[in-house]
Amino acid sequence: MDISDFIEKNDIAILVKADLRNPRFEIIKKDIELEAYDLFEQLILFNSVENLADSINGQLLPRIWAQGNTKCVICQPNDEQIVVLFYNKCMDAKDNYFYAKQLDLQLKELF
Repeated sequence: MDISDFIEKNDIAILVKADLRNPRFEIIKKDIELEAYDLFEQLILFNSVENLADSINGQLLPRIWAQGNTKCVICQPNDEQIVVLFYNKCMDAKDNYFYAKQLDLQLKELF
């Protein structure tokens, strides 16, 4: 499976790869509109790779954020990258947690 397959299979609207060695974001956007873009703007557009890395340092991953049905999952599949996923799903907190864990495992296999 490659990144395109992962995005398609999981209905990911935006996948962001944060390169920790060469601090920059790579944004891959699928033609899916998010209900809310505030999380994307705060965590990615108006932020830096360094701040994102500092915000998850020492945290249990995957880190999950939600705004309505828009979900954000922050994963670190290896020591060189952070991957942030944005998608729309209507699910309760427990189901979203298990879904995020599944996405995290898939990313670790992918990267």
